[in-house]
Amino acid sequence: MANNNYVISETGEFPAQYKVLHLGEDGIYRPVFGPDPDLVDAERKCAEMNGERAKNAKGHYVADDPSTPDVNEAYVGGKKPAKKKTKKKVTKKKAKKK
Repeated sequence: MANNNYVISETGEFPAQYKVLHLGEDGIYRPVFGPDPDLVDAERKCAEMNGERAKNAKGHYVADDPSTPDVNEAYVGGKKPAKKKTKKKVTKKKAKKK
């Protein structure tokens, strides 16, 4: 399941405009896209950045088409999200008693 680090925020202006915000490591949301007057475009950008899988009209996942190597149809926005790096755990060895 994708970790949703991006959200949509309404700017409060009239007509309504929207921003996509990113949750930083310091816990503060910062704008990365917008303001955009089109909510659908903001939702698409947010889904693309969160790595949301594409679905067809029946709700089934869409597979990637191998004939188009530059576009990944399996994800909204056409790009697979980057894998997050994990920290390796260091285990300490117990000393043997004599």
